[in-house]
Amino acid sequence: MIRKVVDRRGLCLAIVAFFSLLVHAKGLAAPLLDYHFHRQVNTASIARRYWSEALPIHQPRVDWNGPSDRLAATELPVYMWLHGKLWPVAGLGEKWGRILSAAASLLSALLLFILFEKEFDREAALWGASLFSILPVEVYFGRTVQPEATALLALIGSLWFWSRSLEPGRPWGAWAGAVFCAFIAVGLKLPYAHLLVPLAGLAWRRLGRRAFSDWRMYAAGLLSMGGVIAWYLHARRGVYVVPTHADEYTSLLDYSRLPYFIQFQVLSRFPELVMTYGGLVFFAVGARRILWEKRDAFWLSWFFGVVLHLFAMAGYSHSHEYTALPLAPVAAGLIGVGVARLRGKAAAAPPRRRALAFSGLALLVLAIPAHSALRISHWYRQGFEFVAGAGKAAAAVSAGDDPFLTNCQASSVLLYYLNRRGWSGELDLLPAAAAHEYVDEHIGKGARFIASEKRGLFAEPDGAMWKRFRAAGAPVWDDGKLVIFPLTR
Repeated sequence: MIRKVVDRRGLCLAIVAFFSLLVHAKGLAAPLLDYHFHRQVNTASIARRYWSEALPIHQPRVDWNGPSDRLAATELPVYMWLHGKLWPVAGLGEKWGRILSAAASLLSALLLFILFEKEFDREAALWGASLFSILPVEVYFGRTVQPEATALLALIGSLWFWSRSLEPGRPWGAWAGAVFCAFIAVGLKLPYAHLLVPLAGLAWRRLGRRAFSDWRMYAAGLLSMGGVIAWYLHARRGVYVVPTHADEYTSLLDYSRLPYFIQFQVLSRFPELVMTYGGLVFFAVGARRILWEKRDAFWLSWFFGVVLHLFAMAGYSHSHEYTALPLAPVAAGLIGVGVARLRGKAAAAPPRRRALAFSGLALLVLAIPAHSALRISHWYRQGFEFVAGAGKAAAAVSAGDDPFLTNCQASSVLLYYLNRRGWSGELDLLPAAAAHEYVDEHIGKGARFIASEKRGLFAEPDGAMWKRFRAAGAPVWDDGKLVIFPLTR
């Protein structure tokens, strides 16, 4: 039966698309308050400013660092800008962020099918591209309001176009496509600079020693990375959103624990979030064929380029699961090869053992989605219930230009749902005296209201902040979860 499916290319593409759409539909219309909420809200907040202020693409702005918007020190804002442009369409607003990510994931899966088909055969491509969408890290981060899915699409696109640019005739259109996609991929996610390694691997596989003297390869690197450098030189003048200075990166890496971080990636992150334990079996079979027996320069450079960049990011990759996303496509390709090879062996087994072989193969394949469902189901849970009515509360008690001070774990979250500019600090982490000083400082800066979840320092009746502000009068908003007090000099 599999041969009848593989013989129909259109059906293969439809199957790949079906799996991508199916797994990324979960939580597509959900608020941004699931796992990695802080990064998702940051992204949506900047996107909303693109829409509300009609900002040009080179002017991403944050509204959580004072009473006026300020330039955001952030990655190349292609994804946020497009999100902002789509914001008013069909009244979907922030939902466009998830839709864009899911669309990018769909295109990534389809493009991987085309790439794997060229590299291996159609059956391996079908398995690899379909299972790519079901790997845990892709299931979740393939639909979050973050630039990850778009960056991964650009990375895969760069590999595809670069492969075509090395074909006889060296088409310039493909070369330009590879340069543009590399610029977008690395601009969106600076660690994706490891993309240069498999690009070089492709050039070596096609050109051999001539790759060292190929001026087009050097020109491609200079143009794509030159654009990235130019963006970061511009963005680094803004308010911190992502690291844009060398010292900001080094403070996150924590190389003193590098051996622990490496073993964590190998023993936990790779099998649990990228390949799954069932997928490891197929990966081992595919890797043996492509990396060991064939010693394919492209696949060796792609796989080890990703792995070494994850090791190099040390503490940052340990703390941020989405950094493992670039490993998903290369792992999926080798998994696809493994499934196809084992299916072929099962089909060639003696009749008495054939049913058992196919049963074992089916169990291993089904173990991949089962693993994903069990491993990341809790990531979809919503938190921060107290912000649900924040926008209504702010509209009822304040003017649109009234600056707020918020007590919240993440700087942008409560301000985003209040739809107000201002400042944020997690006052509950400060000693009471320091918290009072922090509030007084921001009153002096112009804060007109303070908003918080009704807990900790703002708990009724014994919280230190509750006592302070309640002594001056009743809160202007108190729904039992969210409390807002006016601030006076």
